[in-house]
Amino acid sequence: MDKDVPPPLKPAEILLDLSCNRLLEEGQPAEVLQLIADTGLSILKTECASIHLFDGPESDTAVLHCHAHSGQHQTAPPDVPVTHLPLLTQALQQDTPPLLAHDLRAHAHGADLGLLLQRTDALSVLGIPLRLHGRSMGIICFAQISCIKNWSGEDVLFGRHLANLIQQVLSHAEHAKTQKQLETRVSERTAALQAQTEQLQQAHRHIYQLSEIGKEITSTLDRDAIMEIVYRHVHELMGAEVFAVGLYRPEQETIEFPCNILRGKRMLPYIRDSRDRDLLSVWCVQHQQAIFISDIHAEYQAYIGKTGLNKLTVDSAYIAGLEKIIPVSHIYVPLMIKGRTIGLIAIQSTQKNAFKRMHLDIAMMLAAYTAIAVENAETYQQLLKAQQILISQEKLAALGSLVAGIAHELNTPIGNSLLTATTLQEESALFLRKLTENSLKRSDLNQFTAIINNANELLLRNLKNASDLISSFKQVSVDQTSQKCRHFNLHKTTLEVIRTLHNLIHKHGHTLTMDIPDDIDLHSFPGPYGQVLTNLINNALIHAFEHRDNGNMHLRAFKAPDEQVQIIFSDNGRGIPAQDLRRIFDPFYTTRLGHGGSGLGLSIVHNLVSTIMHGKIDVDSTPGMGTRFTVTIPLNIVSAQPDNEDD
Repeated sequence: MDKDVPPPLKPAEILLDLSCNRLLEEGQPAEVLQLIADTGLSILKTECASIHLFDGPESDTAVLHCHAHSGQHQTAPPDVPVTHLPLLTQALQQDTPPLLAHDLRAHAHGADLGLLLQRTDALSVLGIPLRLHGRSMGIICFAQISCIKNWSGEDVLFGRHLANLIQQVLSHAEHAKTQKQLETRVSERTAALQAQTEQLQQAHRHIYQLSEIGKEITSTLDRDAIMEIVYRHVHELMGAEVFAVGLYRPEQETIEFPCNILRGKRMLPYIRDSRDRDLLSVWCVQHQQAIFISDIHAEYQAYIGKTGLNKLTVDSAYIAGLEKIIPVSHIYVPLMIKGRTIGLIAIQSTQKNAFKRMHLDIAMMLAAYTAIAVENAETYQQLLKAQQILISQEKLAALGSLVAGIAHELNTPIGNSLLTATTLQEESALFLRKLTENSLKRSDLNQFTAIINNANELLLRNLKNASDLISSFKQVSVDQTSQKCRHFNLHKTTLEVIRTLHNLIHKHGHTLTMDIPDDIDLHSFPGPYGQVLTNLINNALIHAFEHRDNGNMHLRAFKAPDEQVQIIFSDNGRGIPAQDLRRIFDPFYTTRLGHGGSGLGLSIVHNLVSTIMHGKIDVDSTPGMGTRFTVTIPLNIVSAQPDNEDD
């Protein structure tokens, strides 16, 4: 024997070399599986080895595919559906131990194993199940063809080690696949984010541009100028061939198109019938939704009938020499003001797919600005027409507003009084009938007496409310001859007024504190002063503390320079918004008309302070921080009216 020839490696040494082979981690899965199958022949000293893995989901459509084959007849067996291997598939799914078929013909899974290997001449088979992450992956099979082989414990041990190497390869391949998928997703996500970033940057530029356009659109009150501005920007941003603005007139059931521009040239105005359901403009107005069409011939069914294809343009709108077109791409956007449709913008092109969704967003933004501008322009025109009438009838309009407001407020107490009087009349008739019929009982008398008392209370309360409201109404004219000027103590008079309102304040769960020195004496009008104070308190109860509990009011006074006295009434209520602050002294200006506020209270206060008491009243308020009224009046008023003149 040649001493230079090394002895053959033992099976354990072959397995160790295989386990250390770098191909297990760096090679392609098919190459590594084939290496394991080839090496398995040497380790187990058998004639055939093959690796079969499940391909496809775990269902009846899955197959066992031979990924590596070594030994006699190198041609790999074909795929076998799992439905053809019921016993073997069930055994593999249940994580069974190795299948030792010393004599394949006598083994329970012999038929399935023979079918899997496509070797009817196989005599002995050793099958090692392959599992990964708790699920069955397939099987590695070793077969003996020429003779029966009794598989030893060492064979099973080597087979298990080879199965572990296969599982290691599959795990690595799965990890690599997952890593690749993750890298692909990261790459796709990065690309998507970049695209979104570009879109956001573009959107930001569009928003800024549209904001500037909006300022330009809303800066004019001329309707034609508005439409020219909108068209110019629509043409720049979208390249629209046709641009039109329609104004919806629900009273006439029409849509007027005063502005129509075709390729930069003006068309003639025209009118559409808003009852015609085969018009895109009518659909847009009635549904209050935008229309986006890339090909009218393919998409018209969603909006109009077939006859509407002949109404896409109006012949009478074309001036001489202007070529007639058939628009294919359409954008219609309604002009909306507070949920009300006032018209629409129509943008059209003769090309298919001329517009993108981005263009629809731009059109909707322009429509919002255009709606405001058109509404302002029409309102301005109406105001111009009414200006002369309003100027000539200013006093009459003011009187009408006062009368309408007081009539609205008087309706409740007078209506209640009328209802009470009607009820009292019916009860009186019933009482007299019983009295005439001699069927009157003591209980009837008691009941009638109670009804009279309740009716009297209701009548007095409602008539008093009406009387107080009429008195307030009279104060708007500020008839100075109805007031009396005399000496009075500010602390004492204030305390008397507060006492009359104590129950009302306490009923609403609020408090009023007073900080007025008892050495302030005035020669002025205690009656108007009391009404000023009453109206300020009522105003706080109705408005400042609406839907609030535990409100606090504070009243203080002190002498000021130049023989003046300052009276400051403050509350910690909800405050007055800036837009309302400048109008709170206007007659009948109230946010609660018909809900407890007549709009006369603060107007009366202002007139009494400035006209009767020759003073002034200021107001400071911050929403959420309360309100403060500062009344400044002279300590001594020389009255030109006789002291005995009464109301």
